[in-house]
Amino acid sequence: MLGRSKATVVYSVSGRPSNPFARPVDRFAATLKSVIVTLAGVAIVLAAVIGTWEYHQESARAAQQRATTTLVEAVTSADAPITLSPRGSVRTTPMVKATWAWGSESRTDSIEVPSGTPAGTSKTIAVGDDGSWAGPRITTSDVVSAAVAAVLITLGASALLLGAVWAMFSRAVERRRQQYWDESIRRLFATYSR
Repeated sequence: MLGRSKATVVYSVSGRPSNPFARPVDRFAATLKSVIVTLAGVAIVLAAVIGTWEYHQESARAAQQRATTTLVEAVTSADAPITLSPRGSVRTTPMVKATWAWGSESRTDSIEVPSGTPAGTSKTIAVGDDGSWAGPRITTSDVVSAAVAAVLITLGASALLLGAVWAMFSRAVERRRQQYWDESIRRLFATYSR
């Protein structure tokens, strides 16, 4: 009489079959699932570590910039154009000429301002020891953005890698299961053909 197999596969909490008579391919699939879940946990911890490291690196850069630069008020001398980047998107911070006081002299140089800023706009900028523009100020939001970006990039790369490994091994497991069923059917027909 054909019916349900008496060797029912029962899975434990770890995902592994607790039935010692389960097929090896099922045991391998359960082990693979456990390994992938463990690696996903490691990837989350790694992303947190990388995000924390990036936050500290950017915080140190911001602190160094604050320690080695002076804030001055610069006044733009031209309208900031709405320019396109080399990739064709609108550049949000074009360079325009601006003037600021440094000691007893007046300095003029190009600085970054938001696109569309009119001439005569006052902007606080950071200048170095020689009075030249020291580049964009590193703000707290820049620090947090860099840390979040590092976390997201790490998680994305880990997800792609784990997904590729899962897909590759899943195909191998399915092929092995199909081979198992083909062998079982072949043995069954061989038994009845005698």
